[in-house]
Amino acid sequence: MAIVKMKHIEVIALQSDAKAIIEFLQRSGVVEINQHPETDRTKDAGSDDSLIHLHTHTSISYFDKVLLLVNTSLAVLHEYAPLKKNLLSGFAGRRELSLSEFSERSHKVEETLRKAREISALSQKITTAQGVISHTRSQLAAMLPWENLDIPMQFAGTAHSAAIIGSLPALYTKDTLLAALQSCLPETPASEIPASETPSPETPAFADGQSEFPPVFIEIVSFSREITCVAVICHKSDESVVRSSLRRIGLSIPSDPTYHAPAVRITRFRQKIDDSYKEIADAVKQLAGYAHDCDSLEFISDYFLMRKDKYEALGMLLFSRRTFILEGYIPERDTASLEKVLITNFDVSVHFEDTKEDDDVPVLLQNNPLVSPVEDIVKSYSLPSRSDLDPNPAMAFFYYLFFGMMLSDAGYGVLMVIGTAAILYFLKPEGSMKVNMQKFFLCGLSTVFWGALFGSWFGNVVYVVSTTFFGMNISLAPLWFDPVTNPLKLLILSLILGFIHIMTGLALRFYNMWRHGEKIDAVLDIGLWWVVFAGLGLVIGSMVITATIPLQSIGLYIAAAGGIGLVLTQGRSSKSIPGKILGGVASLYSITGYFSDILSYSRLMALGLVTGIIATVVNTIGSIAGGGVVGALGFIVVFLFGHTINIGINVLGAYVHVNRLQYVEFFSKFYEGGGKAFKPFGINTKSYKFKEDK
Repeated sequence: MAIVKMKHIEVIALQSDAKAIIEFLQRSGVVEINQHPETDRTKDAGSDDSLIHLHTHTSISYFDKVLLLVNTSLAVLHEYAPLKKNLLSGFAGRRELSLSEFSERSHKVEETLRKAREISALSQKITTAQGVISHTRSQLAAMLPWENLDIPMQFAGTAHSAAIIGSLPALYTKDTLLAALQSCLPETPASEIPASETPSPETPAFADGQSEFPPVFIEIVSFSREITCVAVICHKSDESVVRSSLRRIGLSIPSDPTYHAPAVRITRFRQKIDDSYKEIADAVKQLAGYAHDCDSLEFISDYFLMRKDKYEALGMLLFSRRTFILEGYIPERDTASLEKVLITNFDVSVHFEDTKEDDDVPVLLQNNPLVSPVEDIVKSYSLPSRSDLDPNPAMAFFYYLFFGMMLSDAGYGVLMVIGTAAILYFLKPEGSMKVNMQKFFLCGLSTVFWGALFGSWFGNVVYVVSTTFFGMNISLAPLWFDPVTNPLKLLILSLILGFIHIMTGLALRFYNMWRHGEKIDAVLDIGLWWVVFAGLGLVIGSMVITATIPLQSIGLYIAAAGGIGLVLTQGRSSKSIPGKILGGVASLYSITGYFSDILSYSRLMALGLVTGIIATVVNTIGSIAGGGVVGALGFIVVFLFGHTINIGINVLGAYVHVNRLQYVEFFSKFYEGGGKAFKPFGINTKSYKFKEDK
């Protein structure tokens, strides 16, 4: 089986060896450590044989703070002082570091932390300056409308005059403002003010009579459609009337605490903004000097991440006064080698035992190089439970088969094979990147296979180039058939492959039930459906095959026998006879689900046709300019652009739809999932990986 058998491990060793043993387990990366449950002895901390958990929270909190500082510093350097990287650097794996190099560099941790603090301080300086700029700009924007005011905004007047400075929520001229103020007097409504008595806007307004507005001098400082900034001067004795009237039409007094003219404050604001920009430029210049410290910062990020993981592991153990207990899970294949090293180097007791039926055992998959690249597809769906089969071996064959059929252009397949092989060989990616490159390498091989069968090499590029530029009629004939001219044949092939795919899923379900002792259920629930499908297959076969025996009649009898068997057995879980009959009859409705699932495989035809047709259209467009140098240049541009878009879209489409066929049509026939991934305690660094010294 592809699911690795797990063993439960218990290690009892001296407390003095705890650190060394944990560090060894971290390097080996084969044990998943479990949090030891609380026991009666853990609660009785005062007795000699009490078992306690170490309080590692303080240390872990410290490591989290350091990691936050270091990672923030790295982010700052990547923003303000980025080092130039190769476009393909994202595919590369971690850098190698020997244990002796690790030990040597770990002595410089404090020096690197000091640089991280300096980088953080410069970042804070930039952030503060940016905040000052933002705040000062808002102050400047509020002050700019008052730039033409040549007296302080807090100017209250002289011994005999009063000055009122503020803004009004509307557009006013001197005339309209005076009219609005006049209308505020209750004795004289604005509609009754004679036009001949309206004061001139250039001179103070003096009016005769008690019902007229007091004489004022109005200066419009600035205006817009929404607001008018004004300065109003009146006699000291009239201040209350004027101020009250201004308030009635919405006067707002600006909150300027200074006694300088607005132009002075505006100049200071602008200078403050300029000074802040200079501070930012100076800080960025200093940050550039730390650009080459990224490597050291990445190292100590990994260093403290490892220490954090180690202390989290220590917190899962139980300690007595002299010993500690470690429990977890380990693959059976690693038990002998781990036990040998532990017993050789430490005073330790190591015990392995089979897992129990009710244990929540983690799942680890192990497959050959052709199957393992698609394990991430199953992991994205759900890992197999203890009662499941590993679906990867069966799924891998169909995955590559369907992907290549959907993309179905040999030229695109060659590019995928070359590109992924180069990345794997030269950049040596790790983790999910490595798995994806391996997967698309194999998908590329399948694409070359199907493309050759269908005769598609970058569409019909050989034919277009030969006829357009060389006056010759050369083409690469399909090894099987051309789906563009014979789409019905491709549709039939797609449905046949879909039927085989679904039947494989049912076969896996049959096998899984059989190995768990559910043999009768396997025969009745799966075997009878095979009888139905066998009969229907003979009926369909009689339509295209000429035979001396009545295949159609035989097929109908076989299908009917299978259907009767389903009616008689599928309601067997019901206690009542009517329930058994109704349950059996209702089970026949599942035939529509099977046909619907099989029709879903028509997407194999659809995507296969789309790739070839678009590729052919791109070649045709590229050849419109005809032969010659100009035509050749135009063809190259169109070819590169068009086929790049086509391969990008159709690789994505093939990936999405082939996953859907596995998740919806295939897994639903036999797979339950629900397993928990095996997560061994190990070195989970981001930038460096470690190798043992020779």
